[in-house]
Amino acid sequence: MENIDSRETRLIILERARELFLALGYHNTTMRAIATAAGISTGPLYFHFRNKAEVYFHICSDALDYLIADFRRAAGEDCHAALRLKNIYNVYKSFYYREPQLFEIMHLATNIMGGIDLSPPLENTLNNKSQELVLIMEGVVREGIACQELRPVDPSKLALFLYSVAEGVFHSNRTGVLQRAEVSLDEMIETAIDLISYSLFEREEIGQCKHVGNKV
Repeated sequence: MENIDSRETRLIILERARELFLALGYHNTTMRAIATAAGISTGPLYFHFRNKAEVYFHICSDALDYLIADFRRAAGEDCHAALRLKNIYNVYKSFYYREPQLFEIMHLATNIMGGIDLSPPLENTLNNKSQELVLIMEGVVREGIACQELRPVDPSKLALFLYSVAEGVFHSNRTGVLQRAEVSLDEMIETAIDLISYSLFEREEIGQCKHVGNKV
């Protein structure tokens, strides 16, 4: 089992690497620079991580694990499917507000201009974790349809649509589109939820059906 000092060293490495990736860019950050910023030699750094791509991978992987846990908590609440989907949106929004730098780093891998060359196993792991976020929403949609809280649509497509809408709203905020239009991120998230609700949610009283537990 990894000792406390080793875990703390790993956390410091990841925190300092995150700062360097944002300040200097991924390609201008070296393993030596990461070690220096973390206050260690390159030996302990290479003990924890074989290369810079692996450092980047673990920053993203840890963040996705955190998000997945929060998504699951929101999905498992004992309330109407519509409210659980809304709460998942709010969880994602809270993460964006709380960790804007981490959010940026997580999206470098999907930016074709970023040029981050992860090995296939590492890339597949991140892709699978990102897909898990969609699957959690899909589970809520399936339960909502079973309870007749949501209209009978394709759960997979609806979950992917919801995730894509959220990503699009966050991207618009990150690139200044919302600011130039003088619209806040909160307003756009609420608008997205309202528009989706009008077209997809059944009109029965919210809360009348107890969900059977998220299967995802």
